[in-house]
Amino acid sequence: AWKKQAKETTGYEIQYSTSKNFTRKTTKTVLVKKTKTTSKTVSKLTGNKKYYIRIRTYKTVKINNKSRKMYSDWSKTKQVKTKK
Repeated sequence: AWKKQAKETTGYEIQYSTSKNFTRKTTKTVLVKKTKTTSKTVSKLTGNKKYYIRIRTYKTVKINNKSRKMYSDWSKTKQVKTKK
């Protein structure tokens, strides 16, 4: 769950990983396209394992008739341990 960012936001990008450094092999990304959404449940995680989670907002803008995403900085990383 996170706090809602209604201004200048099109959606949210969430990353979760088993690595502190969010390496490409261990990282999965989830897009949340609605700004009113303030939580997301991630399934199919391995039990009894540490995961690192971070989130950022994005805004879709048109530049020369092409849609581009402009991203904010990543949030602080949160560490979570799954149950068995």
